[in-house]
Amino acid sequence: MNMNALKWAAILTFVISLIVLILGGVFTQGELPPYPGKVVGPNGEVLFTKKDILAGQDVFQQRGLMDHGSVWGHGSQRGPEFSATSLRLESEVVRDYVSKQDYGKGYAELDDLQKEIVDLKTVREIRTNRYDPATNTLTLTESQVLALQKVVEFWNTMFEKGEVRYGFLPNTISSPQDRLEIGRFFFWTAWVASTNRPGKTYSFTNNWPADRTVGNVPTAETYLWSLGGILALFISLGIFIFMVHHYGIWYGPARGVELGQRLIDMPLTSSQRKAAKFFLVVILLFLMQTNFGGLLAHYTIHPASFYFQFIADWIPYSWAKTWHLQLAVFWIMTTWIASAIYIAPIMGGIEPKKQGLTVELLFIAVLLVAGGSLIGEVAGIKGYLGDMWFWFGHQGWEFLELGRVWQLLLFFGLIAWLIIVYRPISNHIRLKHRDEFTSLLIFYVISSVLIVLFFGFGLLYGKGTHLSVADYWRWFVIHIWVESIFEFFGIAVISLLLVSLGLASARGALMVAYFTAAITFLSGILGTAHHFFWFGQPSFWLAVGSVFSSLEPIPLFGLVVRGLLEYRSITKEGVDFPYKWPLYFLVASSFWNFMGAAVFGFLINLPVVNYFEHGTYLTMNHGHAALFGVFGMLSIALLLFSWRGMVDKAHWNDKILKVSFWGFNGGLGLLTFGTLFPVGILQTWTSYSQALWVARDASFFERPFVQVVGTLRVIPDLIIILVGVVPLFYFLFTTYPYLKAVGIKEGESVWERLGMEL
Repeated sequence: MNMNALKWAAILTFVISLIVLILGGVFTQGELPPYPGKVVGPNGEVLFTKKDILAGQDVFQQRGLMDHGSVWGHGSQRGPEFSATSLRLESEVVRDYVSKQDYGKGYAELDDLQKEIVDLKTVREIRTNRYDPATNTLTLTESQVLALQKVVEFWNTMFEKGEVRYGFLPNTISSPQDRLEIGRFFFWTAWVASTNRPGKTYSFTNNWPADRTVGNVPTAETYLWSLGGILALFISLGIFIFMVHHYGIWYGPARGVELGQRLIDMPLTSSQRKAAKFFLVVILLFLMQTNFGGLLAHYTIHPASFYFQFIADWIPYSWAKTWHLQLAVFWIMTTWIASAIYIAPIMGGIEPKKQGLTVELLFIAVLLVAGGSLIGEVAGIKGYLGDMWFWFGHQGWEFLELGRVWQLLLFFGLIAWLIIVYRPISNHIRLKHRDEFTSLLIFYVISSVLIVLFFGFGLLYGKGTHLSVADYWRWFVIHIWVESIFEFFGIAVISLLLVSLGLASARGALMVAYFTAAITFLSGILGTAHHFFWFGQPSFWLAVGSVFSSLEPIPLFGLVVRGLLEYRSITKEGVDFPYKWPLYFLVASSFWNFMGAAVFGFLINLPVVNYFEHGTYLTMNHGHAALFGVFGMLSIALLLFSWRGMVDKAHWNDKILKVSFWGFNGGLGLLTFGTLFPVGILQTWTSYSQALWVARDASFFERPFVQVVGTLRVIPDLIIILVGVVPLFYFLFTTYPYLKAVGIKEGESVWERLGMEL
């Protein structure tokens, strides 16, 4: 197949997909749920204003409550669904009010016919949109005013006195004014989720959360575009299979370069040796991250308690969840930073002057940003930072918790990393070799640039940005960055490694890279829309998200083939192949890409399924299998590839790595299939048969089945930590003293020491 055509296919799918997603965002601006300038009662008295709603939103973000619950389904899957719970409280008050007005007695005392009549009136009362855009005023009925009081009182009590069943400690929010504002904010989120859009018969959240008592049921578009998603999957899968077989798109014959053995014998450059310290930081962050994951699992079954109670009294759920997520991002990102620093002189053929110094400065910057942001997040949750919470504390957005100052410093640090890595690689590019390997190297550089650029999308919202708009830009980082750009970068890195080790031809790898990138951009970028289904966005995202997110498994099917080919390459090399375990982790990454991202992802992405499972453990199951299974395994593969060339070969120990490999993969398999998946299925069924708020209620997690499964989760958690992380920790720290010496000077040709030119 024509290589140039594949390259342009990748470029065009990237550009067109990004334009469509951004234009959709521009259109969305006119369809957002309004923040009323004032909310008034039936007599015109002002109950609260837009300023109060935004103040409550600030409290929600400052205290990290997206990591201890969720709004419109986005956030933590343990803890209250704040909007669904508030809506349930409102419906109970309105229903009882209507019952007493019409029949003079409470709802529970009515006969079946009377209940049906009251139910219909309750739905009409709640769903009628009384917002007047001309005056920017929302008018509440008498029953809704009573519901507002109930909602505010409920959350005030929970955040002041605490609620052990949900893991909230006393004085989670110490200020009475803050508790009042957040109650009003939660009432507004319930109003958005239940009142009809102007001229429509469904709410601003497309009738999410599921709750028949307020008329929230799947819309016609939800069913229609679910069928569209299934159809898109089968059509695109057929095209994919045809293309692969007709054009012979895969790696082709091996290149036959014995780079692996030469790297093991090659002395290090100054920058490569300094990169080793990054990997020690990685394993420390990894160990912390998995331990906080274990703590979260314990909190799920035993909220606000631990074997040492002072820990539970000191570390709330939101702190543990925040660090669990941020540490994952940091250790994966730091691995990619360090491995790129190690690879750069090899690919570029030279160690630039002062390269070691720039790496040392970057190392200090990584420690500063990681340490400063983690401390700041805790200070924000505890309320210690006052008005500076957004800048130095907890921004309040899941996966992007770090304060804006730390976010900016990380962005600038990534730009510095780009420059550091490009300095040696530019030497190769300047040679203007017109071969596939150089094109593959350029592909790698572009993927690195996109990693930095797409992280920058997280800077396009600020304090007080509309909730739906901020979340729109957040998914540019979380979804596109991870499921498209990370994938793009992973393709580039894997292709470079396989070609360099002689396991694939440069032409074959480049063809696969372009082909996979084209599909990944189309599905990954436009597929982001499935995160917009229920978060105050217009219904056209149901069409875009269902069709294109259904394409996401397609390139991942191919990754299974890639994994099998990598495994075959390893076995052909024999047991003495020096890079066996780094490549086994690549195979594991391919497997989890298929199972975690493709199978578990497709399972929940169709609108009709997502409507009921959104905010449940099925989402968490997909997240663990995709983030740790795919990018965690890939990161460990990159770490071990780099470490193999850094450490004296006499001190390498494959046996420890074998234990670690099976600890990670066995533990993750038990975690997903044995705990998260079955609980998620039960939650989704509860959401379907009763209501979403029931599936998120504390009583659900107190069910015997959930308690047993949750208790058994200690097994996979301990396997991952003790059999996976600890052996890798031991391996890195015991081999660190045996790093090879620096033998290649600044300005010296690395290729001459390798005895070959790439």
